[in-house]
Amino acid sequence: MNSIFPGMSLLASVEFAFCAITGSITMYNIIHQKPEDLTAFEVCLVGLMLFFGLTCIMLIIGVQKHAHQLIYPSLLARGLTTLFLAVFGVSTVFSSSKNANTPIDYKEWENKQKHSHDEPNMALRLVLFVFAMLFLTVIIFYCSYLVVRLIHYEQAYARLKERRSSLIQAGMIDPDYPSPNNYSASRRASSA
Repeated sequence: MNSIFPGMSLLASVEFAFCAITGSITMYNIIHQKPEDLTAFEVCLVGLMLFFGLTCIMLIIGVQKHAHQLIYPSLLARGLTTLFLAVFGVSTVFSSSKNANTPIDYKEWENKQKHSHDEPNMALRLVLFVFAMLFLTVIIFYCSYLVVRLIHYEQAYARLKERRSSLIQAGMIDPDYPSPNNYSASRRASSA
């Protein structure tokens, strides 16, 4: 019964540590940059890390208290993480390192043409992006699968706990009723 708790608590703790480190680094960068350099990626990343960290704490509490309602937000956080990776991953991979709208003079344009082979090929970016997204998506889906299994386990545990409680109460009302605490009555009922 207790073998699932350390594993899921460890998973949630590792995820919380990752969220705390990533969110702290991003917040440090946001604080130490100019307000006009703030990007939507940074804001969304901090928001996602705060939400994911909160759901990790809820997951740990839900495992300890056998409250499957506290585990559900973890699935939402994993779905939002997948969406975040898809949206900002694609925009990051396909955006150029230089802004196309900035005015450049002739010398800069010549230097750009001479060193255009220094920038990675778009096909290479796409292949690396596909493999990275595949790897991260498999990890996220596997962790989501573990959380779903935990939810089913907690629901079954709650049903068994309720059934045991009702059997004990029935045994208190009728001593001849077979219950987990009244073995002599259960033996008499089975022999009759």
